[in-house]
This record gives sequence, C-alpha cells and structure tokens, in this order.
Amino acid sequence: MDRATFKNPGVEYRAVPFWSWNDWLEDDELVRQIDEIEKAGWGGFFMHSRLGLETPYMTPEWMDRIRTCVEEARRRGMHAWLYDEDKWPSGFAGGMTALKDPDYRMRVLALRVFNRYDTYPESVAVFAGNLNSGVLTDVRQVDSQQDEAHLTYLQFHEWIAPLGSPWFNGAAYSDQLSVDAVGEFIENTYAAYREVVGEDFGGVVPGIFTDEPNFLSFHQEHPELCVPWTKGFADIFQRKFGYDLVPHLPSLFYDTGDFRKVRYHYWRAITEQFVEAFSKQIYEWCDAHDLKLTGHYLYEDSLQQQVPVSGAVMPHYEYMHCPGIDHLSRNINDLVTPKQLDSVVCQLGKERALSETYGCSGQNLSFEGRKWIGDWQCVLGVNFLNPHLSSYTLRGARKRDYPPDIFYQQPWWPHNALVDDYYARLSYALSQGERVVDLLVVHPIGSAWSEYRPQNPQAARKINDPWVALSTRLLEEHFDYHFGDESIMARHARVEGDCLVVGRMCYRVVIVPPSITLASTTVALLQAFRAAGGGGIFSVEK
Repeated sequence: MDRATFKNPGVEYRAVPFWSWNDWLEDDELVRQIDEIEKAGWGGFFMHSRLGLETPYMTPEWMDRIRTCVEEARRRGMHAWLYDEDKWPSGFAGGMTALKDPDYRMRVLALRVFNRYDTYPESVAVFAGNLNSGVLTDVRQVDSQQDEAHLTYLQFHEWIAPLGSPWFNGAAYSDQLSVDAVGEFIENTYAAYREVVGEDFGGVVPGIFTDEPNFLSFHQEHPELCVPWTKGFADIFQRKFGYDLVPHLPSLFYDTGDFRKVRYHYWRAITEQFVEAFSKQIYEWCDAHDLKLTGHYLYEDSLQQQVPVSGAVMPHYEYMHCPGIDHLSRNINDLVTPKQLDSVVCQLGKERALSETYGCSGQNLSFEGRKWIGDWQCVLGVNFLNPHLSSYTLRGARKRDYPPDIFYQQPWWPHNALVDDYYARLSYALSQGERVVDLLVVHPIGSAWSEYRPQNPQAARKINDPWVALSTRLLEEHFDYHFGDESIMARHARVEGDCLVVGRMCYRVVIVPPSITLASTTVALLQAFRAAGGGGIFSVEK
C-alpha cells in the first residue's frame, strides 16, 4: 500500500453518487454541479435519469448533456459513469424495448381458479382436482368439463404485460428472460451511448450501472397468482431436465405430486435463463467494448425475496465487473446481503464491491449515521460506495425521492469531504489486500426454490431464517466466512489437498445449513473434500 496514495486517494477509490437528473437540464448548471461534486471529495458521478426529468430521455438533447458532462469530467480528471435506464428497473430502455415487438414485453404464467371448466386462447393447460383449505388432491389434466361435482379447475395461461403503464412511459416492462428482448435493450441503450461517448469507454467513462433488473417487476401490474415465464420456456425446461413441465404445473402452486423436485427444476431453469439472457449477454457486450458493468439486482436481502424476482442473485455477480448491492434505510440488519456480494467478489477475483447506500434514510441522516452504516458495510466486504442521492433540483415533489439528498442543498454540504476523504482512504486500503477466509457456508437458495409458492412466499422462510441465524451467530463469534453458491461451485470449485477451492479462495471447513436439497455437483464436492481430510459440519435447526 502506497502511503502517498492513502493520504490522497485517486478518483478510482472515491465514492461516486447517483446524480439525479430530474428537471430540464442546462449545460451551465450541470458544469456547476460537477464542481460541487469534485469539492465534495467524490471521484465522479452516475448520470441517472430520475422522476421529474423534463429533458427527453435518450434524445439528441439528452445526448448533448451526456457529452457536456463527459467533457467536463475529462477536464477535471474525474469519472463520468453511465446509468442504463430511465428511472428503474433496468431493461425497458425508457419504453423502447416493449414498443419494438409485443414478444419483448414481460410475460408470466398465471393461474386462475374456477368451479367450472374454462379456457383462454392463451391457455397452456387446465387441471381438475379437489381443493379444500388450500390442499389440492386428485388433480389431473383435463380438456373439458368433468362429470364429478365439486371439482376445482386450475386454468394456466400466458399473460403478457399490456402497453400503457405510466411508470414505463406508456409502454410496459420487458421480458428479461428473452435473449432477443435484452438484445434490443442493449441496442437502444448501451450501443446508443457507444455512438456518442464510446471513445471514452474504459477511460473517462469507466462503466455503466444496471439497476434492479428482474423478471417479475412490482412496477408492472400483473396477475396475483403467477410465476415468471418466457416464450418457449417449456421447451427450455424439457431440454434441461428431460421431462415435460406442463403436466406438473400445479406443483408450482400447491404441495401436490413431486412438488419439491418440480419447483427446484423450475426455479433453477428460470434463474439460469435470466443469467444467460440478461447478465451474461450485457456483461459480454460491456467486456467487448471496454466498459465495466456494475449495479445491483432487486430484493437481495432474503431467500424468499430473491426467488420470485431473480431466482438467485449470486449467480449474476459472476457476470459483473464490479458487482453491487443496495443498502436501504437507516439500519445494519441485512448482513447476508454484503456477505453474498463479498463471497463472489473474493472467489472470482473482482476488484471492487459496490454498495448503493443511504437511500430511504431520511433528510436528517447525519455524518454519524453515514459513517455507522458505511463502516459496517466495509467490514463485510464493500469497498466502493455509491451514495444515494444527489439531486439536480429539489423542486416540488423531487425532494421526496427516497431521501436523503446528499448534495449542495444541505446546510452541512461544505463539510462533506470530511466523510468522503475518509471513505476514499478506506476504500483504497480495502482494495489492496486479499481476504483470508477459511470457512464456507453452502448457500441454501436451492432449498428455498423447493419450498417457495406464490400463494405463500413466506414458506421459504423455513430455509431463510435458520440460515440467517447461523450467518449472524458466526459473525458474533468472530468467525468470518463466505457463502458458496452451488451454481458457481459447479463451475469453479475443486478439492486441492485438504482445501475446498472456489475460484481464488481456499476453505478448510464447510458448513451446510439446514437444507432440503443439495445439487449433485455439491454432494460430489463434499464427498471428495471429506475423503481428502477436509472438515464438514451439517447444521440442524433446533
């Protein structure tokens, strides 16, 4: 570690705020605010479209403002980071993706429960059975009204998001499970920025932020009883697992048939499709064009939150140059979130671990509060802070956009560098060494897949809560650890001597938390590890 750099770290180690572009954007005012950002001790800015934006998104006027800020950042030796969406969640390109082709809109497999046979043109299958107090028995696939009285009919159909959503600019959220839809998003956003500032990719423009991509957006109205779907998914499933999913659809919603096996296979296939269509495709485009992909996924904080919107977050981190998380509100309660991030960052040799932080903490968040929250995250592996939020203006309702506003409007603003010079030094120090961790905890998302059902998402808490309790207790006893995502382990883990190696990390003890299922690849690894003399602990919930 270089002492001179520690005393005055470069822009690459300094915090980079979300700079909220939320009004008519004027060149002179943008330049003035960049001066404020530099004086604050920050290394650059994410140019982030937000609620209240008046300059039309991705138009020539918008691109002119982007050029202005990139040029000013170049002049000052700062970084101008891109942001890949109008507001959030990422993937709809301000509405352009869904408007291009109806097949690019978000779709789900919806369930309707009737007391008679019914079907739609979009029907996938209809089942009949006895449903009493949420328990489904004697279920079978049918194609007409049955003679038996008191039967319940389960009608499964594809639902496609309609146009007209105010949040999605009169369009709809797009299908992040579709390779073609995500490809259109890349063309409308990433490739469009390359045309304007591509010569600065890898320099003044180091990277781009993707924000809360998911496959079941709460911003998009959709049927209450549903699971994610995409065109051709039944064929994708058949190729992966060798059987037809359609006859087993009731098992996704009810404890009937071999429901744990069906759910595990379904959510694994959905997760892998999301990784391939969205994260890997965008990562490979960025990698080919010298742009670092950063950002975070929706609802990272628990297993039951991850399953319905992303399947699992850890597999996506492999396909980000600078993986990240979102730490919301004035608390330090969600320790598994930074630990999931730190695990993949260390295992796969990522240089930085980002946290979008301080959002929803209120306008009266103090320096003390910022340090308390920031320090806790840095202890757990974060080394790149992304303060939320620095607003172009607080005019009207803009002041209520998930505060605090950390910018020139605050009375304490002239002293902001006291906090951010400190975090620049801390980020520099934390970026120089390598974490030494001997303990691996197998991540139980596969067991959560087996338990999750849309009618009762909290069913997955029987897996989540013991896992969180174990994770918390280990840190309370001062045992550092990493999580082992089974899909990452399947590709990057091996046994060397008495160590279980995952990527660049070597673990001497493995803990399996209370679980229902383990991947066959994980079982084989654990058997080989045990045979080599490695230590293993199976945790049982009391």
